[in-house]
Amino acid sequence: MPSVLETHPNGHPTHGDGGRDEAPRAGVVGAGIAGLCAAIALRRAGWRVEVYERSRFKNEIGAAITVSSNATAVLDHWGFDFAKAAPVPNQSTRLVSAKDLSTVMLEEYADIAEQYGHACWSFHRVDLHQGLRDLATDPVEDKGRGWPVEIRLGCEVVGADCDDGIVKLADGRAVAKDLVIIADGVHSHLIEDFTGRQSKLVPTGRSIYRWLVQMEDGLAHPAVRELYENTLPGFLTISDGTGLYLINYTCRGGKILNNAIVHPTDSADVEVNAWHSPVSRDEVLTKIAHFHPSAKSIVEMASEDGIKVHHLYTRAPLPSFVRGRTIIIGDAAHAMIPSHAAGAAMAIESAASLEVLFRGIHGETGAGVVADADDKNRVLFQDRLRLFDKLRIPRCNLAMLASNSANLWLSKPGLEEEIRRFYAGPIPSRHARPWGPEFRELFIHHDEYAAAEAVLKDPGANPNCYAGMQPQ
Repeated sequence: MPSVLETHPNGHPTHGDGGRDEAPRAGVVGAGIAGLCAAIALRRAGWRVEVYERSRFKNEIGAAITVSSNATAVLDHWGFDFAKAAPVPNQSTRLVSAKDLSTVMLEEYADIAEQYGHACWSFHRVDLHQGLRDLATDPVEDKGRGWPVEIRLGCEVVGADCDDGIVKLADGRAVAKDLVIIADGVHSHLIEDFTGRQSKLVPTGRSIYRWLVQMEDGLAHPAVRELYENTLPGFLTISDGTGLYLINYTCRGGKILNNAIVHPTDSADVEVNAWHSPVSRDEVLTKIAHFHPSAKSIVEMASEDGIKVHHLYTRAPLPSFVRGRTIIIGDAAHAMIPSHAAGAAMAIESAASLEVLFRGIHGETGAGVVADADDKNRVLFQDRLRLFDKLRIPRCNLAMLASNSANLWLSKPGLEEEIRRFYAGPIPSRHARPWGPEFRELFIHHDEYAAAEAVLKDPGANPNCYAGMQPQ
């Protein structure tokens, strides 16, 4: 079978397989959570989808991730195999003192599935990723699932012509698509091609130590076991009140405890791309030397090479996620720190929008062209791109700005004015907690499928409180 990654002899990029069926063609850059979700959504919308991933999935990140009800609604719709992925329900948030483990705040929401229609789940990231990959590549073709997605591993994209929908590969080839999705993560290599200008990551001055331990080891330790006995599963935060805290929760059927310590970035530790950089137990223990022994015991359970450091960065919010034939989604579009556990959920919501908005689009009449003889389909395609911005700019930029303010929220100078550039709806009160009821209502009590269907029915509708294009 010939490669689909070819350049036409006349020098113009082409789809390569000579296909002239009416199915439109999409190229997705990045096979992380955002990229796979976009691929699944477009597959279900009737597109032929290729995903370009520079890695070979040999070093998947061993950490956990929380997916809230607004996003699990999408996974439920897709028929995601929750039994195989074995996530743990998130039903509580506890904040305890690092000094003596006394309870500072406790919220329980065991009825979250009944309240919002879908459960909130904590996954091992690898398990979520594999479940999404299975959905993308399932060989069964039917009206509901569409053609299987082609994932090209070890296939690096080094550039993109966003206006014309062309991805440029490391081996010199170029591929034209009807639609390109940039989903190459927070350290995106393509964001400057998308924006047409320099786009630097901004250090937050905060970093995270991450590690996993076997829950059976924790429960065997009396000082640790008391933290988890007779409690609902969910977030446990051990904080000293200065912004240094350990947060953890279980995943993979309750067998693994995922841990993170959020701390000020060490001045000597400035490696921008650090994610897998190892950190010694002694370094971490020194950082939390004044914490209760139970917290230190959780660190001591980590294997000597099992703790990694992850630096936190932000970018300025984008006024549009669309350029030409290209859409940017996920962390590449809206880099956010994990204070509201909203990053993955926003990416999955964006996939739901893609699924609804890009149904009924016909394929090319020439390489990389969505059009028919009277250009009606071209107009339809452009309208759907505009509607994607209308739906996703307010939700994603609000989530990013809220998350990156952390506990400051509206106490951060200028934040509300920045939010109002993109989002015109109600917002939580000044003292709302990041995972408190006001933010749960705003972010979790949401149906992106319904929002997308609403703007398709009435393009003048504004279900996600779009504030319009308001450049700074």
